[in-house]
Amino acid sequence: MVNNKADVKGARSHPGDRVPTARATRSHKRGRSIAGSESIIVCIARQLGSQPLPLLEQVLDGAGFWQHIERRRQAAGRQRDRFRIIIKPDLDFYDPRVPAGTDPALVEHLVDLLHDRGFHQVAVGDGRNGADSWLHNRDALVVPELVGYRFATPKGRAYDLVDLQGEPAETTATDLAARLPSGPDWSGADYRINFAKNKTHEEYGFALCLHNLAGVVARAGPAGGMPCPLDDCLEVLRRAPPDFNLIDGFISCHGGAGQRAPQPMETHTFIASADALLADWAGAAKMGLDPYASAVNSVALKRIGLPQQYEIIGDLTPYPLWRNVHPLLSHAARLRRQADDLGRIAEPWLQTVDRECFPFKDFYNDRINSFLAPLMGQLDKNPRSLGMIVLFNYAIAKLGAAIRSQYTLFSKGKLRRRVAPLEADFATYDPADYTAIPGYLRPYEEILAGMPANRTGLRWRLIDKSVLFSCSHTFPIAFDAFTHKVDIAQSIQYMNDYIGGSTVAIRRDRRKRVIHQAERNIYLQQPNWMVLFGGDVIDVEKLELIDYQPDRQAIYWRTVNSPNGSGLYDDGSVTFQRSGAGQTTVRIFARQQFSLPLFFHIFDVNLLPTIRDPIIENGYATFFAGTVANLQARYEGRDFRIGQDSEATAAPNSERPDGGRLGGERLGDLARYLATAVSAAAELLRHREDVANFGTWLFPAAATAPASAPSPGFQKIDRDGFRHFAPAPGGSDYIEGRGDDQATIAGLAAIMRDAPDFVTGLVDAVRDDLNRMASAAGNGAAE
Repeated sequence: MVNNKADVKGARSHPGDRVPTARATRSHKRGRSIAGSESIIVCIARQLGSQPLPLLEQVLDGAGFWQHIERRRQAAGRQRDRFRIIIKPDLDFYDPRVPAGTDPALVEHLVDLLHDRGFHQVAVGDGRNGADSWLHNRDALVVPELVGYRFATPKGRAYDLVDLQGEPAETTATDLAARLPSGPDWSGADYRINFAKNKTHEEYGFALCLHNLAGVVARAGPAGGMPCPLDDCLEVLRRAPPDFNLIDGFISCHGGAGQRAPQPMETHTFIASADALLADWAGAAKMGLDPYASAVNSVALKRIGLPQQYEIIGDLTPYPLWRNVHPLLSHAARLRRQADDLGRIAEPWLQTVDRECFPFKDFYNDRINSFLAPLMGQLDKNPRSLGMIVLFNYAIAKLGAAIRSQYTLFSKGKLRRRVAPLEADFATYDPADYTAIPGYLRPYEEILAGMPANRTGLRWRLIDKSVLFSCSHTFPIAFDAFTHKVDIAQSIQYMNDYIGGSTVAIRRDRRKRVIHQAERNIYLQQPNWMVLFGGDVIDVEKLELIDYQPDRQAIYWRTVNSPNGSGLYDDGSVTFQRSGAGQTTVRIFARQQFSLPLFFHIFDVNLLPTIRDPIIENGYATFFAGTVANLQARYEGRDFRIGQDSEATAAPNSERPDGGRLGGERLGDLARYLATAVSAAAELLRHREDVANFGTWLFPAAATAPASAPSPGFQKIDRDGFRHFAPAPGGSDYIEGRGDDQATIAGLAAIMRDAPDFVTGLVDAVRDDLNRMASAAGNGAAE
């Protein structure tokens, strides 16, 4: 009940784990409290047997919604009828009969309540949070109509339904922030309401208010892009956060399959708060889950945190009989998603879908889905189904990892570049943190200066388990010409094996040149063969100081965070120096220490310097040679970056929504091959008795002469006591008259001889059947 009040004050935000800078770590302060030191309320309204609309009004009153929106209106200086409001419901419906998204009746009732109080500029935003381009009828504004939005409230108030995922603004490849819609729909609204659904999620455990923000990020490309809640939601929460948050838990969706096969449950609950993370905190508690169980919420809680002061109104007792996603399935699903293109094409196969409303675009995806999606609906009832789905996810993950390893070692151009936002809050750093970086690096540069250079010009040594190295190269290019075409501020992006990240300019000089910069860098594993041992990409975030002088330009950086824990140290500098002959000398210095795969923790290579030292020298020589080649290519205007943008992998034909190529083949073709394999496996299962008979034919002695049998032909004793015999099988002509061992060897030889033709014939037959079915389906659709 709402009147059950618990006051929890003084809860401090989590500052996050980061490598200390020259200054001591300072506390992180949120700037989204309601007013001064006033506590932010999270209200949990639960009343069994109640009606949804009155309970929604009750939770709005309990959370102080009307006072909150009035304060924002007054601060904006607008009249109520000109105060623009946007409501973002959860529209991740795949079956209109299953309440997997926010109830349209609740959204339209909220519109009516706003109109009753004079707020007439109200719009509803259409933006799904998951990939769905592989289905028909998923275009902008189509899903709302199919799931029950009427574009007018029960009281006759019309409202606009706008597309929140329009094309992003013109931007550089590394500027993720510009993907946020810049029009009046979300970012430009005076007041933003986030209306999420109370439900479990296959990968993240739960998907509530924060997860619902993924749908407001603009997608590019013909396939609409691949949502990345881990990146997108944190960015939206920082740059265009919702002003108020609601969770529709009147009819919740739980179950071990999460959003893949949602199971409705009447929980008769609403949760409301001005803070998205606080609302999710209460929502996860009601599910009996750790609020950090979702990777999306975990990052935001560590980087932003809960309000400094808040109070909980209501009961946090978990819902009775609630079923969450098994941790093993969540782990397998996360690994499957990380399989890049292969993980992307597997998305359609596991989702339960109403094919009448949302037909599949691709016939083979439809066929695979018909085999796998029913298993998702049985996860809570059948442990065997859970095991099969978990094994399937792990198989996709392993195959994807193998493909990614092959690309990393032999075909880097096929890797996908990443645009990833900064996790650390760089607004908490002062200008002194940037100017202190050269002083921090100086002692390490001095201790390395005394080391002799090897035959490649590389100087290196170990200090506190990290590697110090430096190397230089002189280009026969005039300094002014070189610096005009090669931007010192982008030096890190010119380095070998750079695969993505993002940059944010913090401060500029009078000539508009960047002098303070924050940057996230993602590199391939170093050395590349570390990928074979399970090594992760290097992912680090840095403070950077850029210094411009007439004869010298330099950038200095220091690592302050590593989102995946891969970089303990990645500090250094790049210098462009005018030489005596007017040419350009490039010098790179760095201190690096990266986390090693488990294999190198068990077998410590530092105990074997004769093996370790050549690995280090060869790795850094390769790194520097590649970086020099990239600088030369940048000066000449040639493309030098490895990988390809996500848009480059999108399918040119919008009817092939899987997008991209995998090993030179269309991903849609891979779906076709897998559909054939699944059909063949299903055919074998349907004829498993024939397989058993095949085993009897292959091993007649083992099948007909058990140790306790009185004779090879003994069958059974009936109810009257009569024994029934059958003729002893003589086996095939391959093994007749031979002993047991010889029969087994001959049988295996027969399999080796006959199996290729059998399998080839079976696959050809199934493929022909599928092609005829696909042609028939296409002709039927055309008619």
